[in-house]
Amino acid sequence: MVRAWLLSEEKGLTSKYITLEELYKTSGVEYYQIDPNNYEQDPLLKNLIEERDNHQTNVVEKLEDDELLENITEHFHEHDEFRLVLEGCGFFDIRDKYDEWLRIELIPGDLIVIPGGCYHRFVVEDKNTYKGVRFLKDYGYRAFKRPNDELDCRKDYMRRLYNGAYDDQAKSQQ
Repeated sequence: MVRAWLLSEEKGLTSKYITLEELYKTSGVEYYQIDPNNYEQDPLLKNLIEERDNHQTNVVEKLEDDELLENITEHFHEHDEFRLVLEGCGFFDIRDKYDEWLRIELIPGDLIVIPGGCYHRFVVEDKNTYKGVRFLKDYGYRAFKRPNDELDCRKDYMRRLYNGAYDDQAKSQQ
């Protein structure tokens, strides 16, 4: 099961774990559990892909040092990005609406949806054992490094965060 916690330099090494609801409300990041051995047939994943038009798949494994450096650099994408872990362990650091880092630990079967416009970065526990899949829009994958707050997708994301769009959806899912 996924774990998420606040990364804070002021609070030292003590982790403050947060719930999936808190993660969603403060960042818009969604979490789902998917069968990593049969993900291509998973009805929930198929539905998410169809609903959000994320048909392009990219297997992420055997990461080279330049790819690791690219992933650890803080950035966001225009559109929602799905990340599913198949093997190993990965960590996503997500900026919440207070500009604090939230760390999400993902193991096989964990799928997160990172909203377009949400700053994030990614590291793996062991580059030799990690395998995952990224689901993207068919029409491209662009990363915008921080700072890049003037883009419409970033402004739209922040507007949704501060206007409670993620709060409202979390309430309706309960």
